[in-house]
Amino acid sequence: LAADLGQSNDPTAICVMEYRKTAHVTYKGKETPADETFDCRFLQRLPLGLSYVEQVHHIARLMGRAPLSERGDFVIDETGVGRPVGDLFNQAGLRPIRVTITAGEKQSARGANRFHVPKGTLISALDARLHTGELRFAQSLSEAGVLREELRNFQRHISAAGRYSYDARTGKHDDLVLACALSLWNFVGRTKPPAAVIGKYRFG
Repeated sequence: LAADLGQSNDPTAICVMEYRKTAHVTYKGKETPADETFDCRFLQRLPLGLSYVEQVHHIARLMGRAPLSERGDFVIDETGVGRPVGDLFNQAGLRPIRVTITAGEKQSARGANRFHVPKGTLISALDARLHTGELRFAQSLSEAGVLREELRNFQRHISAAGRYSYDARTGKHDDLVLACALSLWNFVGRTKPPAAVIGKYRFG
């Protein structure tokens, strides 16, 4: 589960994503490569004005449900809201992986569960997995239409130095896109030791 924490003008967005990977198979000397899929199982935007204490309680309830309660990671974007809000989740026993989104080019770890991650890294990975068909969204998701509109409103910019940046159009939101990008990053971008895969799938 990943949450892009909102402020007064931006709603908090939540994404639950399931990751599956099939093993390499060798049969009669021929090897079938591993196959990866990333399925968005849940999307939600919380009401504007909902206190951070209430948001913590809501996310704690989600994390308390199976299969998240058994093998789910929890990631938050605390860029705009600051460390004190992230600390509320720690105090609730949720121990989030805490991300600050930057404008740089290199990801860095600031401890076991703290990372600085360029926005371009998050969005380009999301874009790549969408184009390969590995990242999938069910049409039945209540916020699927909003997410689709957010993706349409994203623009890629190239600086004079040839560097890419990604931003939503002026006046548009990107909270659901970032929540999904954080979920994906947890599986394919976060530096971590190999995790045990239970039943060949994990949630986060």
